[in-house]
Amino acid sequence: MLDMKKIIFFAGIIMLLTACGKKAEEPLVEFTTTEGTVVVKLYKDTPQHRDNMVKLVKSGYYDGLLFHKAMKDFLVQTGDPNSKDASHNRLLGTGGPGYTIPQEIHYPELFHKRGVLSAARLSDAENPAKESNGSQFYFILGKKYTPAELDSIEKEAYEKQVESIWQRVIILNKDKINAVSMQNDKRKMEALQDSLTVLAEKEIDPKKVFHFAKAQREAYTKVGGVPFMDKEYTVFGEVVRGLDVVEKISNEAVDMNNRPQNDVRILKAKIVKE
Repeated sequence: MLDMKKIIFFAGIIMLLTACGKKAEEPLVEFTTTEGTVVVKLYKDTPQHRDNMVKLVKSGYYDGLLFHKAMKDFLVQTGDPNSKDASHNRLLGTGGPGYTIPQEIHYPELFHKRGVLSAARLSDAENPAKESNGSQFYFILGKKYTPAELDSIEKEAYEKQVESIWQRVIILNKDKINAVSMQNDKRKMEALQDSLTVLAEKEIDPKKVFHFAKAQREAYTKVGGVPFMDKEYTVFGEVVRGLDVVEKISNEAVDMNNRPQNDVRILKAKIVKE
């Protein structure tokens, strides 16, 4: 005869073990700093960056590291292992765990609104694939933009796109342009210009013309952020508590390399929801 009490007991054990083995898709990390506590949520849409940070936090990697860059109304940066015992005259920002992470840029869904975490990386010249440093990241602050300012950014992006297309068309047709120029025939030159304009306009895809999405416009006008970093760096989390602490760090007096003159340090990093 079945013992229902035992069945219920073991069923409960199985459910408990299953729950314990299931990891949160968006874990929370708590950074206790010399200026206060910051809690961040790591996004499920950037699993490689999420899992890497969880791994580093569990290993104690961030404990004792400095915020080696602080820029008012812009960002604060940390994660350089060379900063742990760095003297005040040491230039920081080049260290890491010895590996990079493939970019996980999800734009326009994830963008540089105020309070997000964004992975640091080398410049495009050295790093055209936009791979992230294995440990360094920014807390983004930024400023609030007016609708007119966002319109201006869109216009500038469009003009850069058109300029790039024109340069490509001119390079591809340079022999033809040189030949007509040698003839010194105004009508032929105007006709050539018209034909090249048609070619350039065909390359301007309306679907690829840059526009801020509705969510971006709302965030950048009401919350603030750093729109020029969009599509360039991987956004992989956001501050859920302690943004005032981040802002306090950004207001620190800094040296010529934007390093706080008084050391601001991560005392302890831990996973508070996994």
